[in-house]
Amino acid sequence: MRGLLVVCLCQLVLAARVRAQPAPAEPTGSDAPAPAEPTATDTGATEPATPPPAVEESPHEQFHEDNEFGPVILIEAVNITGNTATQTEIIRRALPISPGDILHASDRRLRDSRFKVLALGYFRDVTLTMSKGTARGQVIIEIHVVERGTFVLNRLWFGSNSVSPYWFGADVGERNLLGLGIAVGGGLIYAADGHIAGDRDQWAGELRASDTSLYGSRWGANGSLTLVHGSEPYRISGTDSDQAAEFRAFPYRRFGGRLGVTYDATELSRITGGIRVEAVETELPIAPTRTLPDGRVIAIDLHLDPGASRVVTAGIGFDRDTRPDPILPHAGNRLTANAEVGSAALGGSYDFATLFAREEQWWPITPHTALGMRLAGGVVIGDAPRFDRIHISDVDHMLTPRALGLVLSNASPLDILGTKPEKPSYGEVGGSASLEFTSELFRGSGKNRVYGGDWFIGAGLWALAQTEELSLRDSGIWRSLPVDVYVDAGLRIDTDVGVFELTISNALGRVR
Repeated sequence: MRGLLVVCLCQLVLAARVRAQPAPAEPTGSDAPAPAEPTATDTGATEPATPPPAVEESPHEQFHEDNEFGPVILIEAVNITGNTATQTEIIRRALPISPGDILHASDRRLRDSRFKVLALGYFRDVTLTMSKGTARGQVIIEIHVVERGTFVLNRLWFGSNSVSPYWFGADVGERNLLGLGIAVGGGLIYAADGHIAGDRDQWAGELRASDTSLYGSRWGANGSLTLVHGSEPYRISGTDSDQAAEFRAFPYRRFGGRLGVTYDATELSRITGGIRVEAVETELPIAPTRTLPDGRVIAIDLHLDPGASRVVTAGIGFDRDTRPDPILPHAGNRLTANAEVGSAALGGSYDFATLFAREEQWWPITPHTALGMRLAGGVVIGDAPRFDRIHISDVDHMLTPRALGLVLSNASPLDILGTKPEKPSYGEVGGSASLEFTSELFRGSGKNRVYGGDWFIGAGLWALAQTEELSLRDSGIWRSLPVDVYVDAGLRIDTDVGVFELTISNALGRVR
């Protein structure tokens, strides 16, 4: 009896185990393959059948922006070629990838590597390729660079108008000193005395130095010193004429410096922070006034303290650049934003805040043409010194721009739209928006001193206003916020020593 019970219990246990096992999948057709059978080893253990081989890359696969697929890979090595003046370590520390990284072949870090190396400014072209490593699933990244001249001419100033019979100067720099990744530069400009009462010869100079990667880290540092010996014109009568009799000028002197730090938040974006300390000495006129066309006499605020004063600020900024070619862009975008605060609590004489932003977006139309959009604007809050306010030449590109802080023009902008007839020279709210069509003329082989050229045509709107006029306006916003257009067209030539522009706005900026 006891033996019969044991036999029954064993049969129940076996039946339960059979029911707990899942049934094998049935083939869906007569041609369906049979399930893989286990293979026996010499020890009697079993192991699964050998899996199918992984998809392998071609021996030399070049990365493209549209490469969105690929297997998991291990970077065995990163080889860099083509650099003769730039140390290899400078390039390696700019890369978001390194040997030993395990990632997907479509990982954006592989694509961003090219942009990151181009952003150094030392190379005119960067090529990334991938080849097989010494073991299965391992690859070797090959980075080939084509160096460009690192001694550059950033600005070339010259011209003549009613403020100065002539001015000339230049801003030059070395972007890769001794191949160490350190940038140094400076500028100097001289402007002769014009015929405005109170005017004098003007000159200004600046020295700069920066290292975007300290000891190979994400942190960088920069600094600059600036000295300005100038005279600022201001209107005492009239509306839109640039006659010398309608202006007066006051002398001033500025000396100061900036210290800043940078942090590479991602492969293509950077955060900056810094302080500015500046001493200002002015000889302001006593109770300056202006005579309006209707005969009224009003007081003028020159937005500076008489005698000696100080400007002390703290600022923060953000920069993100995804343009494959930052010199002659045809794709990608760049966004920059900067905020600065000055306060007596920091030891300054002025309490104010500024916020400025700029965005540039490019859309390829064909392999050789593109459409670009540029947006720029800012706002000034509080008692900002005259030099920190928005100048008319900052938004209207058909006027002579400020050079190292010097105002070289007193010309009024062209009144094309017939809006507010008198545009202010300085304002607290301003900006511009433009569209530009550009087309490739040629690209060099890399051995020539001229790397490429584009022609372009563009147009846009600009606006500048004083907050007081906006709040106390007696007309519509269109008449109270001066809005007008500017146009530009010409050539941009990328050379070994910088970019040269032969454009309408560049020509007008030499005489207006």
